Amino acid sequence: MHLKSILFTLAASTTLVAAGSDYYCLMAQDGTGMIQDPYCCDSFSDTPGDSIAKVGKNCQSMDGLEWTDQCPQGGTVKCCYTIGPQFICTAEAEENTDDD
Repeated sequence: MHLKSILFTLAASTTLVAAGSDYYCLMAQDGTGMIQDPYCCDSFSDTPGDSIAKVGKNCQSMDGLEWTDQCPQGGTVKCCYTIGPQFICTAEAEENTDDD
């Protein structure tokens, strides 16, 4: 029974990542499994000991906004999660083509 609860929670979390947005973000690709949201960041720096994750600087949420191929300051929309004031970005945002 506990396994079913865990699987339901994971399925619901994955669905929420794309709900109500023109953007789709995978779960964090750095091994944390954190839920990510779409952001445009001005710049990025490396994270210690991890080649996948980058720390975003001056990031603005794109959640709820219409799809765009490029951020206002250049670059593409990234998928990031937050830890305190830091934006940890691990993937490129994709266009959400789900019509639901």
